[in-house]
Amino acid sequence: MPLEISRNDIRKVKADAIVDPTDRFLTGSGGVDQTIHQMGGSGLEEACRKIGTIEVGSAVITESYDCDNCRYIIHACGPVYVDGKQDEGELLASCYRSSLELAEQYELSSIAFPLISSGSFSFPKGQALRIATDTITEYLLDHELNVSLLVYDDESFDTAGKLYSNIRTYLDSNLNKRKAVKVGSAKEKREKSVSKKDSETGFYGLQFSLSKEAEEESRRFVPDESFSECLIRMIDEKGLLDPDVYKKANIDRKHFNHIKNTKDYRPKKETAVALAIGMELNMKETNSL
Repeated sequence: MPLEISRNDIRKVKADAIVDPTDRFLTGSGGVDQTIHQMGGSGLEEACRKIGTIEVGSAVITESYDCDNCRYIIHACGPVYVDGKQDEGELLASCYRSSLELAEQYELSSIAFPLISSGSFSFPKGQALRIATDTITEYLLDHELNVSLLVYDDESFDTAGKLYSNIRTYLDSNLNKRKAVKVGSAKEKREKSVSKKDSETGFYGLQFSLSKEAEEESRRFVPDESFSECLIRMIDEKGLLDPDVYKKANIDRKHFNHIKNTKDYRPKKETAVALAIGMELNMKETNSL
């Protein structure tokens, strides 16, 4: 299995590279970051000093120096969580992608991540875990790499356990699928099923009309949860992963993350229906969404 979620200590895991969740100045100021800097010793401190600063959402690589459980250390600068409206989700996903791309560039076969930004940077652990697993899972569909995701507290570990079987199923069913799909038949299928482009999202979605009664009910309805909260809940209830949904809905990943992480997001009807299609909701569930 190319993705393993485990309850482990970054000091004990063996991998070609371990990921250091750092700040922009690579200071090693606390938590896992401080632990890794202590492991690496003065050589790592000097290497980080020479690098200087990095951008939020990016990553850099150094040798491991005195760390004897890895060959390299990848330093990823995660976002500080403010309110979920400052592109925190996309920046966090970018940390994982940037780190994975460095692993590929250096021809590594294994990498170990802590749950980036979920400590002193205050990213909600549930959201941080979902972003990590979604980003890593999507990357592994096209790349050969063994990835370990390390979680520590009980809540995150329990949530990870529930996600793991879904991740395994998703990877097993999709790793070879992309290689087998013929472009011509996929294009033909897409042309048969789509009819217009949504100017808000930039994706092509099915034309869909709710009944007049449903339209009137939706105008009267005052929800007890936001659209993004409802979306996340439905995805979890269906046992789906984010890539399952936004790819079937023909919504790009960045816009999907914006929808999911913006609490007061109000979608167009076409967007809501596309997401309903992505989750394979029935009519009653679609009306509810």
